Amino acid sequence: MIHLPEFPHYMKEASRRQKGQNWFIELLIFFLVYFVVSTAMSFVLLAGMIAVFLSDRELFLAFSEPGNPKQVAAFVNSLMESDPLMLVSLFSNAVMIFLVILFCVIIQKRTVASMGFVRAKALRHYLAGAGIGFLLFGAVTLLNVLTGSLTIEGISITFSPLMFILFALAFGIQGMAEEVLCRGYFMVSIGRRYPVIIAILLNSLVFALLHLLNPGVSLIAIVNIMLVGIVFSIYFLRTGNIWGVGAMHSVWNFVQGNVFGMEVSGMKFSCTLFASAADPEKTFWNGGSFGAEGGFSVTIVLIAALLLLLLIPRKASCDKPRGV
Repeated sequence: MIHLPEFPHYMKEASRRQKGQNWFIELLIFFLVYFVVSTAMSFVLLAGMIAVFLSDRELFLAFSEPGNPKQVAAFVNSLMESDPLMLVSLFSNAVMIFLVILFCVIIQKRTVASMGFVRAKALRHYLAGAGIGFLLFGAVTLLNVLTGSLTIEGISITFSPLMFILFALAFGIQGMAEEVLCRGYFMVSIGRRYPVIIAILLNSLVFALLHLLNPGVSLIAIVNIMLVGIVFSIYFLRTGNIWGVGAMHSVWNFVQGNVFGMEVSGMKFSCTLFASAADPEKTFWNGGSFGAEGGFSVTIVLIAALLLLLLIPRKASCDKPRGV
């Protein structure tokens, strides 16, 4: 028997405080919010880029030397793909968390509890979500290894304990930010007027579309990202808070990119615990340049996770909210 979770009562209060808009209007508002947030984040990224550039004498001298436009473009691309700039980009998601919460509280007249910021057992939920995220992507990695589409070559020579810790913290912010945006804000906003299934599917579709311009994206990658969104949405509703799903999202990305050394939605990181090599002849499984999320291994794991979430009964009620 399928058990589709509903919005907890403290999330339903959002509809009593302010009636939801037509789904198309909600979509337009979402992309307006996303544009404002992305613009603010770009200023943080620009400041970080300038700081990295000025702090590295070799980079500054290299950029100062005469060169053709192609060399300059290659230099800028290499700078943007460097770990320091990747860290700045990930940490800049703190701006997203702040602005989205501000929008929900001030404009939509919602409580932070309606976004999933529930204090009851927050640490327990966070640790549980982190553990599930690790198990899920561990299963993805195992499938890739068993199919021969991925080889774990040992400890990476580029591994740096300090950078590894910084990336763990940075992904902690990035994963939570996307959950605040897509689940805490948008899904609950849709749920103010429409049934829960519509809220789940629409926010998951939008979540997938936000990855449409990532390097190496493919049809199966978009399908998988939407499946990820559905799994995260249902887990968010089952737990009744954002801590668990935020941790699950963060650990999924961190384990993928900085533990097993795979691309994360097309982004490659040099600081990884393990060095891995994906077989270019088996992109059906490993996802090619997009990373495992573009492969069938992720599809299998996500479908299994979705079935478990839908078939296993949940507790009768969520934890009663006690503020942030």
